[in-house]
Amino acid sequence: MDDKCLTSWNAIMLKGFIEAYKAIGNKDYLDIALQNANFIINTIWEAEGNLKHSYKNGKATINGFLEDYAHVIQAFISLYEVTFDEKWLQNAKQLTDYAFDNFYDEKAQFFSFTSHQDEALITNHFEVEDNVIPASNSVMADALFRLSIYFENSYYEKICRQMVQNIVPTIDYPSAFSNWLNILLHFSPQNKELAICGNNALDYLGKINRDYLPNVILAGSSSTTTLPFLENRFSETETLFYLCQNRTCQKPTADFEEISNGIRL
Repeated sequence: MDDKCLTSWNAIMLKGFIEAYKAIGNKDYLDIALQNANFIINTIWEAEGNLKHSYKNGKATINGFLEDYAHVIQAFISLYEVTFDEKWLQNAKQLTDYAFDNFYDEKAQFFSFTSHQDEALITNHFEVEDNVIPASNSVMADALFRLSIYFENSYYEKICRQMVQNIVPTIDYPSAFSNWLNILLHFSPQNKELAICGNNALDYLGKINRDYLPNVILAGSSSTTTLPFLENRFSETETLFYLCQNRTCQKPTADFEEISNGIRL
């Protein structure tokens, strides 16, 4: 880790290494992503629950902005999607709940860029336009949708829907709202959820991750779990696939070829 970094940029790079690992299968990329994630937990994430914005010369400083929370949450979710280690989802949820307590504005129905704990500005700023880096609110909305599925949390989904509904009527040129449009697709009939449960779950996960499947949200476990989306789905005797749409799942199957074809329809 460099002696100087910004939390949001570190998280974006972390997610980049995960995407490279998925595409190429080089475990070194996953190891680097895990090192970065643990650096964030051990150095940037304070005991009080907040993230720091920057790290330099061995010291984390400046209270985190929404972009820091949004990108770290998204990076942790991405780590879960390649490891099925639920601690990353629990970390993402903990940071999400902190963001609700300290950044969410009920009246605006968006997250403010600065924490309620920081000195008040003349006016609240709500970052909503996507640029080279997606807007922090669109990154949060995407994370909320994914976490709403994993934890069967209707409140997360409600807020995500509200955010998207507030944005869509304001779109005048799509290039400034590209990530929002991707989130809108989560609510389309083509979006799917796939649960892989059984002793060989990670082996099948590696095969699935080789393909680019932006409309499929992955979950799975190679042991019993209490994660709401996966609860009571683990089998000791076989690895089962549960293909779902809008949280309604088809009959489980152990046929990998059948499920591979199903997620591409």
